[in-house]
Amino acid sequence: MDEPAVFSVVAGILADAGLDTVPVQDVDEAIAAARAASPVLAVVDSTIRQVAGMDMLKRLRHEPAITKLPVILVAGEAGVDMDFMVELGIADFVASPVDPEDLSRRINLILATSQARRSRRMAAARLREDTRRISDAIRATNDPQQMAEVLVHGLGATFEADHVLLVTFPDERVPELTLAWSREGTGSAGMPPLSGHAAGELAETLWESGRALAVEDHAQPADELPLPISAAARGAGLRTSVIVPLGHGDKAFGLLWLAGEGAPRDWTSTEISLIQHVSGNLAHGLVQGNLITAQRMVLKRQRELDQAKTDFVATVNHELRTPLTSITGYLELILDGSGGDIPENVAQMLKIVGRNAVRLHQLISDLLTISRQDADESSLEAEEVDLGELLRGVAASLAPAAGASNLDLRLELGTEALLVDGDRAQLEQVFTNLCSNAVKFTPAGGSVSISAMPVQPDGAGPGVRVQIQDTGIGIPEADLPNLFRRFFRASNATSAAIPGTGLGLAIVQDIVLQHGGELGIVSKVGTGTTATVQLPAAR
Repeated sequence: MDEPAVFSVVAGILADAGLDTVPVQDVDEAIAAARAASPVLAVVDSTIRQVAGMDMLKRLRHEPAITKLPVILVAGEAGVDMDFMVELGIADFVASPVDPEDLSRRINLILATSQARRSRRMAAARLREDTRRISDAIRATNDPQQMAEVLVHGLGATFEADHVLLVTFPDERVPELTLAWSREGTGSAGMPPLSGHAAGELAETLWESGRALAVEDHAQPADELPLPISAAARGAGLRTSVIVPLGHGDKAFGLLWLAGEGAPRDWTSTEISLIQHVSGNLAHGLVQGNLITAQRMVLKRQRELDQAKTDFVATVNHELRTPLTSITGYLELILDGSGGDIPENVAQMLKIVGRNAVRLHQLISDLLTISRQDADESSLEAEEVDLGELLRGVAASLAPAAGASNLDLRLELGTEALLVDGDRAQLEQVFTNLCSNAVKFTPAGGSVSISAMPVQPDGAGPGVRVQIQDTGIGIPEADLPNLFRRFFRASNATSAAIPGTGLGLAIVQDIVLQHGGELGIVSKVGTGTTATVQLPAAR
């Protein structure tokens, strides 16, 4: 301000209002003063326009600390320039010479308005923070009852309601809930009971329109509120309400009702928006929680069925193995002549019975193995295993079958140790299966070669590689991707009526993977098949 007398009057009035004053003579001083402190009001002499120019004054208004600062203009002899006031966002003006009482009233009004605005902003910020915490608590659980309790208690306390009621209707998407909350010390018995038809109709109407219903005073007629609900609210002593629909997609499935007893209440748009936001989080949480609960029940039932299947297979395995053992035992006695001489043709028939009994025994064992793998009951009894010794035993056990088919069965092992860590019985099952497949699918006069050697793959630790190579019928290229599927058999094996269950390779692959190894099959129809197993070497 250029006039010391004017500044003295203004400074005195501001001091009476409890404010410290800072005199400035130009725009740069004003910006420096605004940055040094947090001003709450500016009183500007209209002559500053001639001193600073409009562009400088606009720059002043763009300063962050001054952007929304309330300004009172002291108008000089030239009067009030409305364009000047609009450009700078000036809130009020007084004529010069200044009437102290008039200026005091205007200052106090602006300060009171600013304080009220700040209070509203702070209250809104507190509401946002409180509702954020409620939403976080809803998202932290999948229990519908717990979500509902968090909502009714949280919103009741946050918005200072006397009563809160949450109701969900019969709907497959959410569980049926009825939850009420009342503030301690309220005079009435709480929320009135809701008519299902009226509540559902109101919820659907609000959901379709995408809004909430705020009733400032139940003592005044509300056209939008259904008569049964309006009458019930007045009968319960309620004075004000907010009703928000709960839903998902294109249909409502519930209702949230906040109510107060004492006096009418003008629900602000911020309050209604926050209540809707939290209600939306609850609706989403209820739908998701219901889906998760249903999925858990299905999973539990599936596990029970899996366990029942495993128990059934184990029982059947035991009940079938016992008579099979007796059958094969007596067959051996008969074929050995323990029961007396038998004709050759009868002996041949009994040998066929014996071979089929062995096949049935193997099928039962494979089914039990698969069942245990599905139930995660297969366990590795790891020990150091000499694969060279193990392969010699496998080759020796297959030598009679290879000899019967006039096959050249060769075992090629070097002098280096072939040690791995693993379950000896399971590894023996792997190589017995692969080698017996090679013998079974190789025509008379062919060859089967079993070889093993230590390897050091790039980027991996030391290992042992075993290859079983045959000159058998091979596998069609189209069948190779399905080889490890349970019960799958190559098309040429099926057409040639070569016996098998289609479980062997699935079991072999699972065992190899459990040992941290790899299994690969390369084959060509009419040429033969090579199976490669690579296992980590013993540590």
